[in-house]
Amino acid sequence: MTYFIDSHTHITNEELDMKLYLDEIKEAKENGVGKAMLVFTNEKELSVIESIEDDTFFDMAYGIYPDDFKEVNEDDFKRLIDMHHKYHFKALGEIGLDYYWYKDNKEIQKEYFRRQLMIANELDLPVIIHARDAIQDTYDILKEVDVRRKGVLHCYSGSMEMAKEFIKLGYYISFSGTVTFKNNKRGVETALEIDKNYLLCETDAPYLTPVPNRGKPNKTAYVKYVYEFLSELLKMDIEDLKMLTQNNYQKLFKEEI
Repeated sequence: MTYFIDSHTHITNEELDMKLYLDEIKEAKENGVGKAMLVFTNEKELSVIESIEDDTFFDMAYGIYPDDFKEVNEDDFKRLIDMHHKYHFKALGEIGLDYYWYKDNKEIQKEYFRRQLMIANELDLPVIIHARDAIQDTYDILKEVDVRRKGVLHCYSGSMEMAKEFIKLGYYISFSGTVTFKNNKRGVETALEIDKNYLLCETDAPYLTPVPNRGKPNKTAYVKYVYEFLSELLKMDIEDLKMLTQNNYQKLFKEEI
């Protein structure tokens, strides 16, 4: 059976409304979504894990997000490792570099990024990577630190040429709702030109809502619009695209689906 996979969503927070949460899962399933990667970016968000019961729908990931406000110390890295042992996350992330929001701490960001890539190797996990306005530094660090299980460039916004270089390193490229935006010529070019065996789809909900719902909060259910856009763009039957991304997701995260 084929279905949509949302390879990156943030539909929870530390004040989790269980009714809204369960409604969102229900809507996603009704729209053909069979699997989603739920990404946590701080310890407060992790407080909801004990309340989440639908562990067949979600895979989960956790990492220390590029953050301008927090001083990360050895205790933070130790707790990161402890949390992974406790909850058996499928990936370490999202981690990486953000030079759009955080311009004054680039060296610290790079230090934390390298450290977490090494932790991913300790835990034998793939990584989910955030790279905003930092594509070259991200590439250089991934080339420097060899992550055995590789990972995915989430919500990819770099050039087609750089996407191909990441793929040469073994990394997957994930497209969000931004690929449906009218002026996103770079995203369209990248989707057309890269090796499709390294392609994934995501929402990054509640952000980056795709056309035709742009301007509203994003939902995991809306990943179908990313698929529909790419299916038409790539001249690929949507069932074949679903099967392709299921295979890609399984290879990356070693998940039985």
